[in-house]
Amino acid sequence: MKISNDETARAAQTTSAQITPAQPPVSLGGLHAQKDGHKGVPAATPAAHVEISAQAQALSASKAEAAHYLPAVKAAPETRDDLVTKLKAQVEGGTYHVKGTDIAEQILRRSAADRLQ
Repeated sequence: MKISNDETARAAQTTSAQITPAQPPVSLGGLHAQKDGHKGVPAATPAAHVEISAQAQALSASKAEAAHYLPAVKAAPETRDDLVTKLKAQVEGGTYHVKGTDIAEQILRRSAADRLQ
């Protein structure tokens, strides 16, 4: 990260009165410094209160649900050989036909996906 002279000057003009802590200081309430030479480091820290948003809880549930189906997905074959054999026979026999609208739809989908990347 580069800091320009202008940014340095602005930082120097900031006084301690302009700087306010985001949260009030936390009392360590009877915690003692460790005896292994780390002065000022509490032996234990007070417990923090953590709340998980509804969105995070939903994502966690979705992840658990996905994990439930993962073994079935891993057990599925990489290719569906029966479908590949059937389509290959249709192409070779000249009986495989695709609608123009299906081709156009795929072109548009791939074009949109390419723009997202």
